[in-house]
Amino acid sequence: MPPPCMEIARPSAAPRATVPIPPSKSLTCRALMLAAIANGPVEVRNPLRGDDTDALLEAIDALGVDTSIKDHAMRLGGGGPGQPRRERLDLGLGGAPARFTLALATLASGSVVVDGASRLRQRPMGDAVDLLRALGARLEPLDEDGRLPIRVLGSAQSPWANHTITVGATATSQVISALLLVAPAAGGIEVVFDAPPTSASYIELTLRSLESVGVSVRRVLDAEGALRAVSVDEGRPQVGVFEVAADASSGAAAAAMACALPGAKVHLSGVVLDDGQPDTAALSLLAAAGARIEAVSGGVDIDSGEALRFPPLVDAELMPDAVPSLAVLAAVRSCGPVRFTGLHTLRVKECDRVEATAQVIRLLGGSVLIEGDDLCITPMELTQGMVELPTFDDHRMAMAGAVAGLWRGQVRIDDPDVVSKSWPTFWIDTAPLGGWGAA
Repeated sequence: MPPPCMEIARPSAAPRATVPIPPSKSLTCRALMLAAIANGPVEVRNPLRGDDTDALLEAIDALGVDTSIKDHAMRLGGGGPGQPRRERLDLGLGGAPARFTLALATLASGSVVVDGASRLRQRPMGDAVDLLRALGARLEPLDEDGRLPIRVLGSAQSPWANHTITVGATATSQVISALLLVAPAAGGIEVVFDAPPTSASYIELTLRSLESVGVSVRRVLDAEGALRAVSVDEGRPQVGVFEVAADASSGAAAAAMACALPGAKVHLSGVVLDDGQPDTAALSLLAAAGARIEAVSGGVDIDSGEALRFPPLVDAELMPDAVPSLAVLAAVRSCGPVRFTGLHTLRVKECDRVEATAQVIRLLGGSVLIEGDDLCITPMELTQGMVELPTFDDHRMAMAGAVAGLWRGQVRIDDPDVVSKSWPTFWIDTAPLGGWGAA
């Protein structure tokens, strides 16, 4: 376990290192949802064992689906929820697991309360409540409307009375993914978008996951290729094994750490370019900035080069989890100013990542403006002296702090164990890049 405060030193030489990238949190959660409603037992191989995924697995078990963990695989009995085994489900800090659980609980044979930690109670759940009610499900917020805790009164016989909904602008794509993942066991669904869907790349990841297990999916695109409607047919997934790929979001953070060090040559084990995970776009951005990114057998090789120049305008909507690390990297290594746009979903993550990222850059001595939801960053000069960086109870902010620490050294990260949400062995796996130690 990491010490209470982690001190990062700048390495004395550019590293030649291999960093093993953990399994995908997003894909593990989707695999668990599909396994829960499958027509028979499913083995989820190479799953991420982290706070979010473990909480989701526990919630699925509490909803009446048999689960077990053996030989680094999660095994689920399938068949969908039955009689709940517990009255209250605690999803910790997991936004996606909470929204997924709200949708899955509508299939149960009784009522449950979906709840979480104090920060999760602050995150908006109104979209999930409204859309599930529009489908005919019964949900009762127990405190503030649109916030956890929420009681779901499940109905295994007829969970959804309606199967077509029209969706406007949403705070997150997670609720749309939740509906799509449950739909095969709830009679199917058609979702019509009257506004461009938020984080459409994550909705597409969900659709590909459904298709990979034999569920019929149809997309309707407008003239510009944007998603206007999607339908998912009734029919439980036909799958016995689900293999989880390496996590592109964690890979993006590790890539930013590698690029913080001029002349570094780093192999990211397990990463696949263009595998459908949204945050692989971060690697394309780093290549555009001047790093050499090469797909090789077993992963991706990165040569950070001696200088980086980010494009002056970066639309980051397709890679939201990568933004904190990329923005800090732009502040410390880019040769020119950078404006990051498409960040509105970052306001309602584990913390407000727009404000948190700006605060980290300012603590490092950099200049950054927030205009609306955009981050306008002016690259900084290297300064001396110890800097203590908060993590804001957010795993991605801890990783962004590691980017800064590798570049300048003399950085202390508070609460380094927060990375357990998505990469429990982060400090061990990335140690070849630099020197970690107790403060």
